[in-house]
Amino acid sequence: MAKSRDDERLAGRLAAVGTLGFVLVVPPLLAQFDRMDRVFGVPLLWAYLYLVWAIVIGLVALIGARSK
Repeated sequence: MAKSRDDERLAGRLAAVGTLGFVLVVPPLLAQFDRMDRVFGVPLLWAYLYLVWAIVIGLVALIGARSK
């Protein structure tokens, strides 16, 4: 019984991270970062996308490590 509850929590957390990742890359939000500004020589939009990508991967790794 406890194993099933842990699996449900893990699935819920991963679903939440997936939803967060989706929300962070929807076109209306991406349009806010589509400017000519640069961060360390990288266009702002690309810097934002890489940051979101790194955050989502980090959260999945954190959730995966805590589930063992």
